[in-house]
Amino acid sequence: MPKINRLKGLPNTITQQFFSTTFYYSKGYMGDWIFNAVSEKNVSELTIDFWNNTIVPNELEIKPILKQLPRLKETVLKTLESQNFESDFIRSGILKIKMDKTGYRYLYCRAILTDKTGIEHIGKEYTETVYEDEFSVFKPNLIQEIKKIFG
Repeated sequence: MPKINRLKGLPNTITQQFFSTTFYYSKGYMGDWIFNAVSEKNVSELTIDFWNNTIVPNELEIKPILKQLPRLKETVLKTLESQNFESDFIRSGILKIKMDKTGYRYLYCRAILTDKTGIEHIGKEYTETVYEDEFSVFKPNLIQEIKKIFG
C-alpha cells in the first residue's frame, strides 16, 4: 500500500483549485458567487460536499457552484491514481466555508477528505478575498422589489 503522507497536501490543492481563476462562471469566481449568495440569504457558513454534489444549506445549491464540483472530485481521483492508491481510497470530500464577520469581503475555507479507514485529511484554513463587484445571485421576491421601488 502506498504511503498515506503522499496525500497530505491534497486538501490544500482542492481549496486552491476551487478558488482559482479556472473556476469562473458568468459574473464571477467561486468566492464571488459564494460571498454574494451567503450575503443575500443571510447565512454565515456552508458546507460543500463535492463528493456527492450537495451544499448545506441547500438553498445555496446554485448552478455556478454545483457545476464546478465534479472537477474537484476528478482531481482527487487523478491524484489517487498517480500516487498508486485504490480509486475508492477517499470516500468523501467537503469544503467548509465561513464568511468573515468583520465587514470585509473575505471567506475562510478548509477542505476535508475522509479515507476508507475513517481518517480525515484536513487542509489548512485559507482566507479568500472576494474581488468582483457585488452582484445579485437570487431573483428578488415581490417584497424586495417593492422596497427597491419605494425605498
